[in-house]
Formats: sequence, C-alpha cells, structure tokens
Amino acid sequence: MSSGTATAAGTLDTLGVRLVRGRDRLLALRPAAVLAPLVFAQWAAVGAFVLTVRHNGWLFYQGGDQLFHYSDAWLLAHGTLPPTFVGYAWSIFLLPVVPLAGANLLGGLPAIILLNTLVLLPLALFGVYAIGERIAGRLFGYLAATLWIVVPFAGILLVNEGYHAKYTELTLPQLLGLTAMADFPSMVALIVSAALTLRALDTGGWLSAGMAGLAAGTSIAIKPSGAVYLVAPAIALLVFRWRALGPFAIGLAPAVFTLALWKYRGFGHLPAFAAPPPHRVALGAGDVLDPVHRYTKLNSWQHLRDNLLGLQEHFWASRVLEWLPIAGTIGLIVRSRRGMVLVGGWFALFLLLKGSYSEARMDDASFFRVLMPGFPAYVLLIAAIALLVPGVRARTALPRTFPWRGRRLAVLLAAVGIVFAAIPLGVVAAATPLRGHGERALEIDPTLVPVSKGIGLQASEANGSVRLSWRRQSPAGGKVFYRVLRTNAADGGISCETGLDAPPAYDCRLTSDVVAPTRSTSYLEQPGPGRWTYRIGVTANWLNDFRYGDVYVLSRSVTVTVR
Repeated sequence: MSSGTATAAGTLDTLGVRLVRGRDRLLALRPAAVLAPLVFAQWAAVGAFVLTVRHNGWLFYQGGDQLFHYSDAWLLAHGTLPPTFVGYAWSIFLLPVVPLAGANLLGGLPAIILLNTLVLLPLALFGVYAIGERIAGRLFGYLAATLWIVVPFAGILLVNEGYHAKYTELTLPQLLGLTAMADFPSMVALIVSAALTLRALDTGGWLSAGMAGLAAGTSIAIKPSGAVYLVAPAIALLVFRWRALGPFAIGLAPAVFTLALWKYRGFGHLPAFAAPPPHRVALGAGDVLDPVHRYTKLNSWQHLRDNLLGLQEHFWASRVLEWLPIAGTIGLIVRSRRGMVLVGGWFALFLLLKGSYSEARMDDASFFRVLMPGFPAYVLLIAAIALLVPGVRARTALPRTFPWRGRRLAVLLAAVGIVFAAIPLGVVAAATPLRGHGERALEIDPTLVPVSKGIGLQASEANGSVRLSWRRQSPAGGKVFYRVLRTNAADGGISCETGLDAPPAYDCRLTSDVVAPTRSTSYLEQPGPGRWTYRIGVTANWLNDFRYGDVYVLSRSVTVTVR
C-alpha cells in the first residue's frame, strides 16, 4: 500500500469517527435545542428575503382570494353571512383583526403576516420535524426540518433568468406566509394532520387520530379544495390501523358539517350535490359520482403535461426536480411503508389532481400556489432520498404518551373544541344572509370587497364639471392609490341576484368604468350631460404601480346630474 493510499484511508476513518461523534452529540440533545436554532435561522432567511424582494410596505404579491376571505370576515364581524364562494375558517380566524383594521384588508395585513411568520411558520417546521421523526427517527426529522427551510430558497438558484421575478415575487411570499391568502394556513393544518396521523399509526390512540381529523377538517374549512388530501390518511389508516378511522372521522365531522351549513346558508343548496335536471328521475352511478365529475371537469392530462414542459422551460434543473420525489418514494418503500402511503400519496394526489387543473399555470406561477398544500410532502420525499444510502435504516421514534392527562387534558380538548368547532359553527349559524342592493359589499373584478362610508366621497356639479373629494386613506399595510369609477346606468351599475331563485346571500356585482387612477383625494372632470354615479375604489399592489392592483374597499356611491 502506498503512503498516499494509507493517508487517504486514515483521513476517511477520522472523518467517519467525527461523523459518529457528531451524530451521538446531536442525539444527546433535546429536540427543542435543535429546532429552536432552526426556527431562528428560518426567521433570518425570511428577513433577508424581505430586504431583497420588491414589496409595498407589508403588501407582497397576493393571488386575489385574500380579498374574499377578509371581506367575509368583515361581514361576519357585523353579523352578516356573505356569499359563500370560499371556505369559512380563515375568515373566522381573522375576526379579531377586523375591529382594529376596519374594512380595508391593508389595515390588518401587518397582524396577519405576523401571525403567519411568528406562529404558523414555526408550527409548520415543528410539524415537518414530527413527520420525519415518526418516519425514520430524530436525525431524519432534523434533516426534513432543515430542508423545509432550504428548499424554497434553493429554487432561486435553479430558476432561469426569465422566470426569476415570478418565482421570487409571486411564489415565495405565499410559501413563506407573507400574504393574507388562505393557502398558507391551509398547508400548515395539513402538516399538523399528517404528523398526528403518523402518531396515530404508531400508538393507535384515539386522541391522536381524532386530532388528526380535526386538523384535516380545519385545512378543508380554510381551503375546501384541499379535501383531496383525505385520501392519503384514509388509506394509511385503513391499511395499518383501521380502528383509528373512527376517531379520525369524528374529528373531521365538525368542520365538514359547518362547511356544509356555510355553503347551504349562502347558496341555498350544497354546490357539490345540487339538484339534478328535472328529466333525471332515477339515481344511477353517474349521479353518485356527479360531485367528482363536477370538480374534475377542468382537469386534463394534457394540461399537466404542459405544466411539466413549462417546468423544464423555466428551471435549468427541471429533470432533477422531477426525479427527486420519485427517488424519495423508493426510499420510503424500502424503509417505511406507512410513510410511503401517507407522504407519497399526499404528494401524488396534489400533483395529479391539482397539477392537471386548468387554472394552475406555469406562465403566471399559479401552478406553485395551487400545489402549495402538497409542498411539505415534496420536501419530505427529498429528505427520504437519504434512506437509500447503504447502511442507513429507519429508526422508529420512541412511543411517547401525551404529557397532559386528567383534568388538564379535558381542559385542553374543551378549548380546542371551542376554538375549532363550536365558535365557527356558532358564527355561521347566527349570521344573517347578506341582503340589500350592495350597501355593505360588492363584487368587482371579480372579488368581493367591502363598501365603507369611511371614505366619505362627496360630489358637486358646476358649469358642466363634476368635482369629487374624499378622505385620504393611510392603512398600516402599505401605500394606496384611488380609482375613480363612473357609470350612467340607471341602477348605479349594480346587478344583484334576487327573486325566488336567488341564493339566500345576495351576490351583487358592480359594473363601472374606470375614469382614472389618482393619488390625490380630489378629482375634476367633465363627463357630459346625464345622470352619473361615482365611486372611489381604494387600490393597492405590491409594486405600488397604477397598472396593477385590486380594489380593496369601495366608497359609497354619489350621484350627480349634469345638465
């Protein structure tokens, strides 16, 4: 043996000894001593990202649904049930913000982002660690938690130059909880559900299974489209611990019931089970599967293929990104079958059903937002590649009993039941369906936004000119500008679904011309003879640019007659 070979062998032996010692020292620490620095590292990474990406105050790019959820919260705070286009839970969780922020979401945006980043973001990290620990032990949990921090930012290095802005400005803020969108809290609830499901598979305890169902139900109540996730835990429980299916279903039931009540009180029927056409008098197999067909008619394999081609176009390492979850699935098949069923099924369901959805597109980065609830499974599958290393084996997590028992456990369960079941059900049941002719909220472009008298729009006419003035709006969340809206329609541009066939909660839509955007609090124009109805739309976007943005709140209308 040459001296060089002997030296190399000695170096490898020394490295191996150091790795073993490092592993032993890491395992000697309590998990909190490892996870706490990871939380601070994630906060530091988010802070650095905030300093480099374009934004307007607290306002980063939003997908649009945030206005529905906040408008619903504003209406619910006034005892009014809105048109129930979206889930109910995120709006109810936002109720404490409304009295401080008022009708404009921008006023409550700082509180919402702090809730996401200071509470839900660490909770997601703990949940990913818990899933990893249940699959293959503490070291694997630490690896999964580390990748949970690293992978989103690693995408910046993998994206091509032409797609860089869309990834950093449109995708990452939503993934890091820097928006008021419902996708982020819904994803966190799924992480909690998956961690508790694996605990139930290990221990067989009814408490873990019931809490897993409650967390899954909360996610669905926030974002009903996330119901596709339920297939994964259902199969895992059925195969490995079928007796836990009952507690899981019991935990799921309050959210499902409240969501059904929410939809029924808003629409007058359940959209998934709307009445069939009159000529269909028999119930056949097609009728039973009608809810499935109704929500998959916008899916196609061709669209999924187009999205994957878009991934190849915009990411220089697209093949690696595609093969990572496949390799991780193989690792779970070899080392942890229950992890493969739950995590692999979780990812596959969202990729196939959401990736093939026509509204999930790579060109506007909505593909990543729609698939966001499946992102934790993607990270866990990347971590599972480590299980393919020869000699590495899954270390089963030690079964731990719940630390609270007796009266303390009863108090905790009562508090959880009140917050996540009783209060939402009470709010939904007590609210009065929205009526009137758009006095409280209107749908525009096409989101539901509050109508606020606080803008104080006033108008006067002289010599054929109309002068408008209103109060300056300075919400804490970011800078705004105004859109002057005008119509000469007899009904003020408002059309509502009314009559015997109308839903209980009126959906009133505003159709009006945008005269001009302005940052001033007054406007002068000569619209010509006629009867004109004006409104002011308080508008904002992450670039503070006149060309973009949603109307966040509308003024009440004023009508002027020009002779």
